[in-house]
Amino acid sequence: MVPAPSCPYTWDYWTSTPSDYVELTCLMPNSIYLPVTVSWDATLQDVKEELWDLAGKMPLFGMLREMSGYVFQFINSLAVPEEVDDENKRVRDIRPVFGVLMIIERSIDKPGETLLNTQISRLIGKGLNDFDSLRSSEINDFRMRMRCLAEESLIKRAQSTPLERLKYHCPPRLADSSSVPITLNSHLNNNCFILVTKVANTEVS
Repeated sequence: MVPAPSCPYTWDYWTSTPSDYVELTCLMPNSIYLPVTVSWDATLQDVKEELWDLAGKMPLFGMLREMSGYVFQFINSLAVPEEVDDENKRVRDIRPVFGVLMIIERSIDKPGETLLNTQISRLIGKGLNDFDSLRSSEINDFRMRMRCLAEESLIKRAQSTPLERLKYHCPPRLADSSSVPITLNSHLNNNCFILVTKVANTEVS
C-alpha cells in the first residue's frame, strides 16, 4: 500500500519554510512508488535524475524508457492536473499539492497546448475542464469561434515576410511631422546627434 503523502495537510505549507528539504511522493510509470527527499530549491531535472538512480535499484526498472521521454504531472492549487515541460523549474516554484509528483509519458500531440491551457486556467482562476462540464452550446460555440480566429491569425502570421514579422515584433514609432520637435533641438550639437556605442564586457566605447 502506498503511504500517505509526507507533506502536512496545511494550506500554507509551501509558503512557510520549516526546513531546507522536502519529502516528495513520486509515482513512477512502471507502477513503483518512490519517496525522495530533495532540497526546496532543487530543479525538476535534479529530481528526475535522482528518481532514475533509485529506480535502477528497484524491480521493473527495465520497463522505463529514457528520462527525456517523461514529464512531471502534479495537482496545482486550482485542483487541476498540470504537466511541467520546463524541468529547470524548482520544486518550490510548482508547489505540488501534498508533495505528490506523477511521472508520465511525454505527449507528442500538440505538446504546447497543455501548457497553454494551464496558463489560461491560472489567468482566469478557473480550470478549463469546468467549462467542459457545463455542456453549454453557447459557450462551446464561442470557444470554437475564438479558436478558429486564433488559428487563422497564427497561419497568417506564419505566412508573412521577414520584414512584416520584424514590424510586428518591433512596431515602428513614426513622428506625425517631418520637423524636429522643439524639445529635441536643445539636445542637438550643430544639428547632429552624438552617438556613443560600447562593446559588451570590454572597456571599448
